[in-house]
Amino acid sequence: MTPKEQKEWQQYLESKKRIMSGTSAPVKEPVDQQRKRIAELKGNFEKFCQYYFPHYMSAPFGYFHKRDAKAIMQNKTFFGVLEWPRAHAKSVVVDVFITLFLKANNQLNGVILVSNNKDKAMMLLLDCQAELEANERYINDYGKQVTYGDWTNQTFATQDGVGFWAYGRGQSPRGTRKSAKRPNLIIVDDIDDKEICRNPDRVQEAVDWILEDLLGCFDLHGGRFVMVGNRIHRASILAHMVGDVEEGQQPKEHIYHSKVFALENPKTHKEDQSVDGVPAWKENYSRANVDERIRLMGYKAAQREFFHKHIMEGKIFKREWIKWGKVPPVGQWQHVISYLDPSYKDTKKNDYKALVTIVRCGIYYYIFRCWIRQATKAAMVRAHYDLDVALRSVGAGVIYHYMEANFMQEDIHMPEYIAEGEARGTMLPVSADKRAKPNKEARIENMTATFERGLVIFDETQRNDKDFQTLIEQLLGFPTGHDDGPDALEGGIFMSNTKTVSTIPTLTGAKRRSQRL
Repeated sequence: MTPKEQKEWQQYLESKKRIMSGTSAPVKEPVDQQRKRIAELKGNFEKFCQYYFPHYMSAPFGYFHKRDAKAIMQNKTFFGVLEWPRAHAKSVVVDVFITLFLKANNQLNGVILVSNNKDKAMMLLLDCQAELEANERYINDYGKQVTYGDWTNQTFATQDGVGFWAYGRGQSPRGTRKSAKRPNLIIVDDIDDKEICRNPDRVQEAVDWILEDLLGCFDLHGGRFVMVGNRIHRASILAHMVGDVEEGQQPKEHIYHSKVFALENPKTHKEDQSVDGVPAWKENYSRANVDERIRLMGYKAAQREFFHKHIMEGKIFKREWIKWGKVPPVGQWQHVISYLDPSYKDTKKNDYKALVTIVRCGIYYYIFRCWIRQATKAAMVRAHYDLDVALRSVGAGVIYHYMEANFMQEDIHMPEYIAEGEARGTMLPVSADKRAKPNKEARIENMTATFERGLVIFDETQRNDKDFQTLIEQLLGFPTGHDDGPDALEGGIFMSNTKTVSTIPTLTGAKRRSQRL
């Protein structure tokens, strides 16, 4: 074996050892008691998994696990796509739990497991194979499963003639059967990858392969088809299977479609990334768990992996335009602009409230601080007041605070500003941006020339700040993602340009600029 194969084999042995140690079977259990227990477990998916797979069941199932498993069990010709977030047990529940539950209930003739390549499909199938080899509870109740001489890591069959096959995307599955038994369960697990999603023709070819070659493996009685994954691209294979590739399109009528978000409204189960959102799998994750993972992954990756949103990077703003540098001493600041895009009321739960602070030095715009979060109005107002305190503590002289005029005139946010000012004993002087704003996308895109010339510089001391990272990811994702941060930045730059520069710019010339960068 190659070193890679040796490592994988060792991992497989360790997995079997873990399974065996965690599934010790009852000793000298009376036959009648065993039969009664088996019958009860076969009729209850959750209890079945808790008994046979305690080494996986570190947390109770979420509502979506139970709901979607029930839908699969109740329909022998099930055709569905389960869009669950990353780290929500897609592969374990479908590839292992549902497969072996169907087998225990004599509803499995054979299973084909497909992934984006053959090696990955084989690794996924190994999880199920290890259970059949080493799970003492399953073997104790359903008998020995291994058939020596017909037991490889790509295809194998159990002693009762149930076949298991692993295929990579595009491999020919035609003629797949074990004796007279054709597979009646097909699982497509994470078939998408970034490379294929860049090529629409290859995506369509893969969709055709699923609908023709793969589904052709069922006999005329049909079977259960389950695709699991998260939407890594707007026009991915999974999206085409669901049917809602373009905005406004509805899923295909004949398909069972389950779309779960890592953070949701617990009543409607709709996406909710605001402070009110709760984990969909609250039995396993706290809000702090989800927030920390999002912070570590970054905005763009988290939107893809946890909320099924693909953000194309660099369509308008390029990553190479993101410049970090040292902010000049406060004595060289000409003025400071804070600009707030507060989002529309508190009804649009998924919008960000964005506060961006710009220090103007000559022709350069230094992004000094920012606060970009899905939060309450009260938290936003406190952040604005705290910003003013922080700026004055470092000796900032001329500070201008702005907010879009329509938000102030409609008294949407001003009561909170007044209440906070009364509590602190001073009122924050927030002015209205009264300009008649042109189209938002055009305004934001108009900043590209300023970025490309290197005139926008991010404070290098804030490289690891989550709000700075959110602003950058929203810029790079524009116009397909959230644009609240870029909108506030555009407002700040515009208002800065309206101020009269009364001093000679401190930073002039390529040499001086390079020193600052």
